[in-house]
Amino acid sequence: MTESKKVYIGMGSNLGDSRRHLLEALKEIDAIPGVRVTACSSLYSTKPVGPQDQNYFINAVAELETTVEAHTLLREMFKIENRHHRVRVRHWGERTLDLDVLYYGTETFCDDELKVPHPEIFNRAFVVFPLLEINPEFTHTDGKKLRDVLPSLPADDVRAMRRLSYLENRSGRAGDSGKWLTLRAWSKYRYGL
Repeated sequence: MTESKKVYIGMGSNLGDSRRHLLEALKEIDAIPGVRVTACSSLYSTKPVGPQDQNYFINAVAELETTVEAHTLLREMFKIENRHHRVRVRHWGERTLDLDVLYYGTETFCDDELKVPHPEIFNRAFVVFPLLEINPEFTHTDGKKLRDVLPSLPADDVRAMRRLSYLENRSGRAGDSGKWLTLRAWSKYRYGL
């Protein structure tokens, strides 16, 4: 065990009941000893990266507080993926559940098992948009404000859908607005971009 860290997890699914997979994964993450889910973004419908002959993804980002060591946390994410019958047929292919450790506090890792911060964050609207929803002032480990990458992202294929009800029910927060926003519209509203 280590001192408590703020961690961000990217979540995605485009096979089966994607909303259910993400909600169940969020519950399973929250049940890991030493982990507490503290925030979760809305769900986002996103165009797949890589092969285009697959369904759009449903994506979200969860914020955690954890005392679990980074590599151990990653292995717990793999266990959750496996419980959801995750298969790796092709690179960037379809999946029932994909969980990525995006950030682990301010620490960096680059080994065969774990690369944190996730090396593709600045190129992934489906990560940047939901992460900024839950932490609008988020700063990358290199000191760069994450919102500064918004204008460079291909954002028209990202749509906000709805909030996951798990945290709303647990915390009593208000819920689903039911509105769809393109990333461009939200960025213009939120940051004047």
